[in-house]
Amino acid sequence: MKLIDRSIALRFLGNFVTLFCILYVFLVSIDVVLQFDSFVGAARAAVDEGRFGSIPFATVAALFDFHGPRVFQFFAYMVGLVSVAAAGFTLSHMQRSRELVALLASGFPLQRVALSILVAALGLNALQVVNQELVIPGLAKVLLREHGQILSTDRGNFMVPLTRDIHDNLLYAAELDPETDEATELLVLVRDQQGTAVSRIFAPTARWDDAGARWLLEGGAMVERTEMDQGVVELSQPVASYQTDLSPRSLSVRRYRQHAQMLSTVQIAGLRAEGGDATSGLARIVWSRVGTIGINMLILVIVLPAFLRRLPAPLLIQSVQCATIGVPLLLASVVVMMMPVTGVSPAVMALLPAAILMPFAFWRLASTPT
Repeated sequence: MKLIDRSIALRFLGNFVTLFCILYVFLVSIDVVLQFDSFVGAARAAVDEGRFGSIPFATVAALFDFHGPRVFQFFAYMVGLVSVAAAGFTLSHMQRSRELVALLASGFPLQRVALSILVAALGLNALQVVNQELVIPGLAKVLLREHGQILSTDRGNFMVPLTRDIHDNLLYAAELDPETDEATELLVLVRDQQGTAVSRIFAPTARWDDAGARWLLEGGAMVERTEMDQGVVELSQPVASYQTDLSPRSLSVRRYRQHAQMLSTVQIAGLRAEGGDATSGLARIVWSRVGTIGINMLILVIVLPAFLRRLPAPLLIQSVQCATIGVPLLLASVVVMMMPVTGVSPAVMALLPAAILMPFAFWRLASTPT
């Protein structure tokens, strides 16, 4: 029995790796075709800086630099769907080769075949937990890069979009270095009570002063629009600092909250303590990770009977039946998990789909003819 179980599990894992690699290469190929100029441009810039000897070699390095870390992110998104597809291919091949018939004739129940696949799938989901909690958080800065930052050495720097501060003004920076607390091309739009910009503050470079809770501006200037007899005139005067609550730490917290899916549970807890979580969005992300594991396993249990047949059946019909059941259930479960409902805990919404699917899954597996 153990030899058969191990053989089925290994074939399932082999199909999983094959399908995963095919899908990932397909995704990378599309991005390379659409952004080929970005990769070549980054490679040419790296060659000009003397980091690589030739443009073709630098282009290949740019591909691995940008898409290499994204394989872990792709695994986090696709582990559930690829597990279903790998189970379908494994069982379909066993049907065509009459292995399921031989197993039934020897007294090996089909539920035992399903159990071997489920144990292997559970191992993949456990690997996804390690991936989510340890691997992806360490690669978060790399994963947040855009195509314009390929082969960039400043992987911790980021652009600050227009962000409202405590004075209801809007702050923008072309680049912020959270390690040195420096910003380049800092722009502040000063607004009145109606939200109309009445003046702007600009500085080529700025450094954060933590003691004074302000940005120290180098070459800073304030430009005000004033109505005079000859029309609207812009008057400029030097300004040395701008006091605000948007510190480099605060801006980093805001940025990572927008990409909280890449952070570990411990880091998300730190963000909630640092910046608050009025909408319970961060708590919903944490609980959805728990619910996703249950949903991945339960949907796999639900679709397995479509391929667990005593006699061979057309693969097309089995695949359509699997997709008709599995895909809508998966999409509906994700929507329910992430749906904010007033007065309902995020934990309840995250675990509700798994609780609903559990009886259906056990009924599907128990009713499998064997």
